[in-house]
Amino acid sequence: MIKQLMRTAAMVLAMASSSAFALPVDLGTASNYTLLSHGTNIWHGQPLYGNLELGSEAEIYGNVGVRNTLNMAHGSVIHGNADFGSLTQNPGSSINGTKAVQGAGFWDALYADLKGASQSAKALSGTNKGYINTTQTFNRQGDVSVFNILGLNLSAGKSLTLKGNVDDVFIVNVDYFGFILGGGAAIILDGISAENVLFNVHGILNNGHVNVAAGSMQGTYIAPDGYFQLGDGLTLDGVRFLGAGISGNLQTVHGFEPPPVVTVPEPSALLLLGLGLIGLSLVRRRV
Repeated sequence: MIKQLMRTAAMVLAMASSSAFALPVDLGTASNYTLLSHGTNIWHGQPLYGNLELGSEAEIYGNVGVRNTLNMAHGSVIHGNADFGSLTQNPGSSINGTKAVQGAGFWDALYADLKGASQSAKALSGTNKGYINTTQTFNRQGDVSVFNILGLNLSAGKSLTLKGNVDDVFIVNVDYFGFILGGGAAIILDGISAENVLFNVHGILNNGHVNVAAGSMQGTYIAPDGYFQLGDGLTLDGVRFLGAGISGNLQTVHGFEPPPVVTVPEPSALLLLGLGLIGLSLVRRRV
């Protein structure tokens, strides 16, 4: 009886751990954030970027990390924790989670994690798709689909669609020419989950620039040596921006919802339950 209960618990635990498909690229501690502006030391040995300004009434759902200055305008809200070098918090702004000042070592470690993830993604074997400036669809190539593009520049209602199954992973490596998503343009996920999509913009400085004017997008976007320029009033759901810097007057950004927690009884609890069932069985036999 006890062995059967233990086997059942093991099956439940296995199901819980397999319910969320993980990216085959480890983001390390950077995965804790919805918005990360970690700064980087590639320009004359000085931290580059590493700032974030949240506009009036902006709402960020998830954790925020800013190496240098986090500036929160009136009415802006972070629904999560905030790590920063310094904080300018105007009246009416709030952080619902913890607030912590972090030093250079903390941010250097985040940069190392994100840089390592970027290099790992870039090293994956993938399909070369050239420069993307017209509406296109990338179809699944298997459980993990990797595409290499020279750059992306979509505007005037153009789109890039990633099409596959709910458990499929898509990784798009963006090379020299950066990433630009203009007004009305979109990154569309057809059948796949935002948690399983990674855009890796691995260029440096302007070549690692991500410019999103007023388009729509989902997934995780990383630019360890570049920065994100995000349009005023941008509202996004199911997205993360992790890079050296972020600028723009964001309106609302929803990160990823945490996976449901499946509680598995401790072995001691299972033992007590098993003994109780055995005792109940003996009582019934005597009666």
